[in-house]
Formats: sequence, C-alpha cells, structure tokens
Amino acid sequence: MALNYRHVAVTGPPGVGKTTLIQKIVSKLQAAGVTCEGFYTQELRQGSKRVGFDVVTLSGKTGVLARVKAESGNRREHRVGQYVVDLPAFESLALPLLRTQ
Repeated sequence: MALNYRHVAVTGPPGVGKTTLIQKIVSKLQAAGVTCEGFYTQELRQGSKRVGFDVVTLSGKTGVLARVKAESGNRREHRVGQYVVDLPAFESLALPLLRTQ
C-alpha cells in the first residue's frame, strides 16, 4: 500500500512529546529511503522559563519563530499571547514547505 501524504500536523499540549514523535518518525522514514520535508518548532528556555520558539526544518535550517517581548505598542508586531512572532523568518523557512506542488 503506497502512502502519499502531503502534510501531517501534530497538535497537543506542551510537553507531551510532539517534537520527539516527529523526530523519531522522520528518522525511521529517512532510514527506509523516504524523502521527508517539513519543519517543527523547538522551545527556547532560559533556565526553567520558556522565552520563545525556533522553527527547525527537517534539512537542519533553524530560525527564530517567536520570542517573549514586553508590550511595545508597535502595531506592526505580530503577537500570539506573550510572544512576538518573527513573520519574515517563518515565511522564508517554513512557508515554502507548506506549499503544495
């Protein structure tokens, strides 16, 4: 049976193992000769405090996704809760991987 999935999304609460699951699945698929493209997010911590997220492509490129930032009043900032999202970094690294061919 041939599988022809284009996109897979994994969701869940923080700390349940979403990133670990993706990393293990991709490793096994690549070992079997399956080409995988995509990205995952990796939390960034300072001590025990989460201060942001990076976006990591399956080819190993890393970029800033979001960082905790005090309210600046800048209307051009893209915020999700306490995080300021780096849209240019996301658009250059992750967005092309979501486009279907």
